[in-house]
Amino acid sequence: MDGLTNNRHIRLGEDETLEDRQKEPDIALIQRAQTGDTEAFGELIHRYRGQLFRYVRALTYDSYLAEDILQDGLIRAFIHMGQLQNAERFMAWMQRIVRNQAYSHMQRQEQQREQHFSSFFAFGFGADDASWSDQDSLDMTLNHLLNDTNRRSQETDYDPYQAVAQQEMRNNLHRLLGCLNEREQQVFTSYWMEQLSPQEMAYKFNLTSANVYQILSRSRKKVSQLHIHLSVEEMLTEWNSLGQNRVTLEEPLSFRAPQTWNSAAASIHEMLGYIGPSPSLPMIMGMSGLSFRLTTLPQDIHIAGPTAYNFKEVLTRGLQHMGYRSHAVEALASEAGLNANLVDPSMLEEKAKGKRLLNPRLVQALSLIRYSIHRGIPAVVWDLNIPEFGLIYGYDDAARTLHGTDFTKSGTIPYDHVGRGVNQEVFVLAAESDGMIREMNLRAALTAVLAHYRGEDPYTLPNTVSGVAAYAVWREALEYRRVEPNGHAYNIAVLWDARRYASEFFKELSLKWASTACYSSLIPFCLQAEELYRNMSQKLNTLVALFPFPDGGLPNEKLHADQAISILLEVEELERAAVVAIKALLEEMDQHSPEIVMV
Repeated sequence: MDGLTNNRHIRLGEDETLEDRQKEPDIALIQRAQTGDTEAFGELIHRYRGQLFRYVRALTYDSYLAEDILQDGLIRAFIHMGQLQNAERFMAWMQRIVRNQAYSHMQRQEQQREQHFSSFFAFGFGADDASWSDQDSLDMTLNHLLNDTNRRSQETDYDPYQAVAQQEMRNNLHRLLGCLNEREQQVFTSYWMEQLSPQEMAYKFNLTSANVYQILSRSRKKVSQLHIHLSVEEMLTEWNSLGQNRVTLEEPLSFRAPQTWNSAAASIHEMLGYIGPSPSLPMIMGMSGLSFRLTTLPQDIHIAGPTAYNFKEVLTRGLQHMGYRSHAVEALASEAGLNANLVDPSMLEEKAKGKRLLNPRLVQALSLIRYSIHRGIPAVVWDLNIPEFGLIYGYDDAARTLHGTDFTKSGTIPYDHVGRGVNQEVFVLAAESDGMIREMNLRAALTAVLAHYRGEDPYTLPNTVSGVAAYAVWREALEYRRVEPNGHAYNIAVLWDARRYASEFFKELSLKWASTACYSSLIPFCLQAEELYRNMSQKLNTLVALFPFPDGGLPNEKLHADQAISILLEVEELERAAVVAIKALLEEMDQHSPEIVMV
């Protein structure tokens, strides 16, 4: 995997301009700021500082005090950006932070809370001071901060609590830059503090532009890793101060005897059981659309095909169709990753995870995991041990470990190993236990199914083929004998399992409606769809036997390939007939008034 899509913003080229940032929408800037991108956070503050200042001034009736409070609030906001769950609520979230800071400051009930080194980069302290640029960057930066503190101490409204904060900031800044060597410090601080261009720095330090880019890239990586590490530690300190240091829920047991190949559906089914009576597994597979999905990677029918979709959009949408609200954190690759079954086994070991970079979404992921567990609900998490879904149902701050389980094993996972699997991806999903709609939106679910069948699903990955059209590229891969056996066998097993549950889904619908006379006209369409999907699963079961997972059989041998091509052609015809049946069911549903309600 060449890089995470959600991290692309923090790896923009050094030639990104202020104008580029100013054109970015708020949501994009917020997502960047949540990964520690200080320039994105700075642009957000540029947009909203005036509004926030007027808000605080209205609370304090003192412009000078409002400015101090706002500064403290902005620093605190940057520290906790990773805990913002809904980017659309950014302004309300900011107002709550500065309001709390104002009340705290005015009432003098608690000391200034710990401040974070990152704030200096967010607000560009020292950016206009060129007098220290010819000397040691780190020491001069600290001197600049010392001078600022001395100046503030002479002001009539000097706040001793601010002095404590300033000292803490200097300590943290020193710690941050201390991870860089002398030359890296010089280049890094010149870029961030003085806003010098790479060409100007090349001239200043007698380097080539290529050297400057290399140093900046290396320094950013070092600082980013330390930023993530310290952010996690700070988050844990705050949680522990509230007495929230260890919670373990009852261990989920469904993974010990799996009922489906679809780990997303299995995890969601188990998770919802902690909230109350969970919808059946066929209902979850059907309403989420997972029992109707087919996505392939044409080149070799890669193992990633069945999970080549935007987890956040597809799974939260599926939960919404079932009447549940949910939250998600993700940092996923833009293309298929490695097949964990084919890599060197050492790449899956804990030692290998420890050597990979910390994921920029680690703080957000841990926050959402804890949020879910504190409400008594495990969190669905991607790639605990292999690239599949599992559940985290507990945490222990003292040991810095999570309690998790998936199809492969149960056990503990170090905090900092989240997002450090073989493909270095993060996804966490948490369902809300309150405010549930609890009415299933079958019409929306089936409409999304038809869009997927037509290849109009916007949530699949690039370079994939989805829906009915996927059968043609699958057969082509078999014809040209370029199929990878292990991944091919996995695709077949997942597709067989999905269509089996599609049949069960329509069977359950017909049984639900059998007791309601006004829905009787819908039952024949459900029975027709049930039969079509049952026939598909039976034909696909032949392929499951022919190409067993994980060995995969011999899909590139002519006899077996030709047999697979013939069966896939038959399944495609059944699939097209099922599309017609679903369309007919939707049309019949449109004739009903009042609206069809499912709970």
